Amino acid sequence: MPGAVLAALLFFAAAPAAAAEAAVATELPAGQSKSIRLKQLPLGAEVMVRIASSGKLLVALVGARQLKRAEGSPKAVFRGAVERKLTFRIVIPETDDYYLVLNNRRGSETLNVEAEIRAVRARQKPAPTPERYSPRPEKASWSPK
Repeated sequence: MPGAVLAALLFFAAAPAAAAEAAVATELPAGQSKSIRLKQLPLGAEVMVRIASSGKLLVALVGARQLKRAEGSPKAVFRGAVERKLTFRIVIPETDDYYLVLNNRRGSETLNVEAEIRAVRARQKPAPTPERYSPRPEKASWSPK
């Protein structure tokens, strides 16, 4: 994948933290792209991205598995264009590493780009415990031995 993986990494492995945030400011020369790696985003996590740019910029959020596929261009979870500012929010469709790609390949000047990323784990519903669980009477049945 062309472009540098920036130092801002979001890590969602087994840590009990429910959210992670990163902010990156960079210069993006004309004809180049850069990417920000978001490590191990879990299924159902909500990712919010805010981008500010000094000019027109293409943005995509792509899963690592999609990038490894050889045929054609990868299918992005999100794709858009930034004129000055862009904000978007998505829900992660599968656990994977994701890349926020900032593309200035067709640009004619160096852009100043700022990206803020926040990822929040999906809230898990607690499993019913035996002492709190009782089936509805119409669904319960008893079989004599």
